[in-house]
Amino acid sequence: MNLFEFTLVNIVFTLFPLLIYLIYVAYSTSISKKETNLFLEFALFSSIYLVIRYGKPMDGEKLPILIINVPLIIAYLKKRPIGIALISTFLILYYQCYFNSSWGLLMIEYSLYLILFLVKERKKIQDKVMIIAFLVIKALFFGYLSFQNYYEEIPWDNFTIEIATMILLLMVVTYVSLLLFHKGEDILKLHMTMKELEKEKQIRMSLFQITHEIKNPIAVCKGYLDMFDTNNKEHSKKYIPILKEEIERTLILLQDFLSIQKIKIEKDILDMNLLLEEILTSLEPLFKEKKIEVSTNIIDDEIYMNADYNRLKQVFINILKNSIEAMTNDKKHKLRIEVGELKEEVEVKIIDNGVGIEKENLKKIKNPFFSTKQNGTGLGVFLSSEIVKAHNGKIEFFSDNNGTTVTLIFPKNMK
Repeated sequence: MNLFEFTLVNIVFTLFPLLIYLIYVAYSTSISKKETNLFLEFALFSSIYLVIRYGKPMDGEKLPILIINVPLIIAYLKKRPIGIALISTFLILYYQCYFNSSWGLLMIEYSLYLILFLVKERKKIQDKVMIIAFLVIKALFFGYLSFQNYYEEIPWDNFTIEIATMILLLMVVTYVSLLLFHKGEDILKLHMTMKELEKEKQIRMSLFQITHEIKNPIAVCKGYLDMFDTNNKEHSKKYIPILKEEIERTLILLQDFLSIQKIKIEKDILDMNLLLEEILTSLEPLFKEKKIEVSTNIIDDEIYMNADYNRLKQVFINILKNSIEAMTNDKKHKLRIEVGELKEEVEVKIIDNGVGIEKENLKKIKNPFFSTKQNGTGLGVFLSSEIVKAHNGKIEFFSDNNGTTVTLIFPKNMK
């Protein structure tokens, strides 16, 4: 293997785990700083392992490998004390076992790196200076180790050239690796900034929409209060119920909005069949009032899954109430609930024969604040979708002139 191939292969092995780390952090929706640091340390160790296990030496090369020191430099630059300690210990053992390096010299070398890091932390030197000093220390100890082990086996001229080549190689690979890693971090920061800006944009849009929605009932209340004559009993009978209704609508809107901002899932083992039976029992008076014929296709066996009981109850009640409100046609009102198991998933279908949802509205139904109801907040379906998503589930809507079918699929997650 020539110098170019050797350099390229080892750069790839060094940077591949770090690239995976950057992608993981960039696209993780919820990851703590502790998890990020842990994954970085795992990526650094993976880089060392790949270089040692699969990195190939140059043709006729007998000198110890240097590329494995790049992850240690990154650990110092990222200020990871656990990673620094573990990687340093590993490298000391590696050089001692495979190259018969002196314990004393290795301890001195890696102590110098630590001292260099502590000096940098006190703002005495910059990162670039620390990297150069690190490479100089490595070059000195590497030259001594190589001279001690190989000077009798290799002609002096060739030995000097190989030592200089390996030191130069270490500097080039270190520079390229750090440059690519820093560029990756810059892209990651840009990506995270874009995500934050998008989040802020959504928050501003939500605030604008909630303000717009609240303004309407308040304007109605103000209009009726301006006309209200406290001495007129007819006004009291006519306007007070309207005022109560508008205030109630505003409170529901605010409650739904707050629920969206604070979706917390507390999972526990529950029986899906039992949950649906309890919900149907609680809504039975409403079914009778609306003259709705309810049928079920639920298997007798229990269907256990790991989920949040109260949150799923909230989802099903919202969907069932939407189905009830959709039954405004002259048909005989029918509602059907089907439950089934799909290997590691639970599927629930809620089928009504209401007026259905228009094709254009079906595309928007999961959008916040979208509603076709006169007094709807437009947050019910959106909130239900967010709860289902928090369970790693799916919610799908199919509708035509014959009614609407809502399909919910949840993983059991029994582990």
